[in-house]
Amino acid sequence: MSTGSISLSKQSRRTFLKGFTALLAAILSVLAFSQIFWGADSAAQAVPGPHGNFSESTTYCLLCHAMHEAPGDKLGRLSPESEICFTCHNGTGSLYNVQAQMNLDPAENAMHPIDVNLAQNPGIYIYTAVTTAGIAPPGPYRCSECHEPYGESAFHRMLKAEYDANEHADYTSSPDPYALCWSCHDSLTITNDAELFREHQRHIVEFASPCSACHYSPHGAASTELVKFNDAFVTASISAGSGPVFVDLGDNQGSCTLTCHGADHNGVQY
Repeated sequence: MSTGSISLSKQSRRTFLKGFTALLAAILSVLAFSQIFWGADSAAQAVPGPHGNFSESTTYCLLCHAMHEAPGDKLGRLSPESEICFTCHNGTGSLYNVQAQMNLDPAENAMHPIDVNLAQNPGIYIYTAVTTAGIAPPGPYRCSECHEPYGESAFHRMLKAEYDANEHADYTSSPDPYALCWSCHDSLTITNDAELFREHQRHIVEFASPCSACHYSPHGAASTELVKFNDAFVTASISAGSGPVFVDLGDNQGSCTLTCHGADHNGVQY
């Protein structure tokens, strides 16, 4: 073998080793990145998930927080706070697509005034005729007004207070089944005030119907008055053979065509 061939072979080996080293470094960088953002260290994070069961060496904090120059409150890596939630709650990383519910046009639909920056709700929420203005502070609110993001809540869906979404909720019992609602809304206004829905008291107090039977999508609903029926409890009207349907008749009035708790409503007006 000639000297030139030997020299070329050594050069090829050096080139190969240099390329292999660069490739290995790139792979390690990708693995490190995935560990930071997706919690690849199963030993450090025994129960995968961004909302709790953290160990001292967890990397899940970096999903929502930035250590330096964080644009949001409490070192939030995005602003407003809802942008962090939408990282998963936009139909990609979670079963709950909250972003779609909050991206409704408030001029045509009803929604709680959550601080978002979306096409239909670009950060400044304005009450309209369909948003029942005046029954709660105007907001806008952050997601953490109602939710405990670290999984330390004892209530369903990480809520900060009791919200009974079962088919029957005894309003006369203790604790109050709608304590979460009353953190913004006045309970007496909602359950007794004839200026609003005149059947609230009968449904909530007397019939033990849960708020979620009629207001199943608290973030936003493609209707007025945040009305979206829970199909687990509310079905079509037996006599009409259609529904469930709520028709807004203006000035806090409406009609319902549905069956709920065994009671048939065929265009019943309130």
